[in-house]
Amino acid sequence: MIRNNPSKKGGRPAKSLAEKRKYRLSLKLNTNEYLQLKSKSRTAGKNRCDLIREFILTGEIRQRFTKEQTDAMRHLSSMGNNLNQLVHKAHIQGVWHIEVTGQKLLTDIQELIKNIKP
Repeated sequence: MIRNNPSKKGGRPAKSLAEKRKYRLSLKLNTNEYLQLKSKSRTAGKNRCDLIREFILTGEIRQRFTKEQTDAMRHLSSMGNNLNQLVHKAHIQGVWHIEVTGQKLLTDIQELIKNIKP
């Protein structure tokens, strides 16, 4: 026997009225404006609609992280993990055994932070 249970619908939950995008905007641009919008969306790594929405909400457009910045942040994260391990060792063995390695790691971290900042 098959039971129909209406409370267990499949699919994604419905969005609230505030979350629904029900207004459509038609925008006319000249060639120069269109090419600028297309270029800015490409450099920001976003589609044109998301770019315009972000500008409306925040008044500014932020570019996505480049591959180099993402790699630097990943490297920085692993270096932070190494630093945490050094601190753990310092608590066990004493600070003097770890000082030289910690100084080098701190210098490398500061250099990576300089490279990440745009």
